[in-house]
Amino acid sequence: MALDPDEPSIEQTIEALVGDLRPVAPLRLWRGVAVGLGLTVLAIGGVWLTFGFRADVMVLHPAPIVLARGAALLTGGLFLLVAALRAAVPGRADQGATVLGTMVLAIMPVGLMGLLLNGIVSGRRTSFAELTPLITMRCFGISFVTSLLVGAGLVLWMRRAAPTDLARAGWLTGWSAAALGTFAYSLFCPSQTMAFVTSVYPAAMLLAATVIRFVTPPLLRW
Repeated sequence: MALDPDEPSIEQTIEALVGDLRPVAPLRLWRGVAVGLGLTVLAIGGVWLTFGFRADVMVLHPAPIVLARGAALLTGGLFLLVAALRAAVPGRADQGATVLGTMVLAIMPVGLMGLLLNGIVSGRRTSFAELTPLITMRCFGISFVTSLLVGAGLVLWMRRAAPTDLARAGWLTGWSAAALGTFAYSLFCPSQTMAFVTSVYPAAMLLAATVIRFVTPPLLRW
């Protein structure tokens, strides 16, 4: 079969395709972490401008419970942030960061079980009097909004990557954003009891993480 002299050869076709290529800056994990931290700072600033901080936080002498819950949320959120960013780049293992982040955040629901068990053993009921509808809805509302702020920025960064497991990437993004967003809220939260922190905080984070998980895959799918 005679070849058409006007038809481009394979070499010419390849050269034309290569000529259309443009270099793309490689994704750097540290840039994604910087984006996550920057969004967390924005969330903190939003909480401060809208609601203000606790008095002890303003004078840089936070109560022990504020330090404990803040350390758990920030540490766990950062571990899961790294896991989410790694999940968005094929070939990057994220299991270690996922396990560490999950273990840190699991302190809160495990702490609730400890409080309930201690109440059973000691014969004294754990008080949940602080969980009024107004306070509970405030916690849910502020945590949810700040979590969405962090989550939206992370999804925009991850759109430049190529996550292969969208469900996993969605959950990791959701939980990391929920932890970091709730950390921003915790600087305002007036609660002084472990019962509130170990029950309402995990519930608010679960709600935010679930919403982000199901919203994320369609935004990442090309």
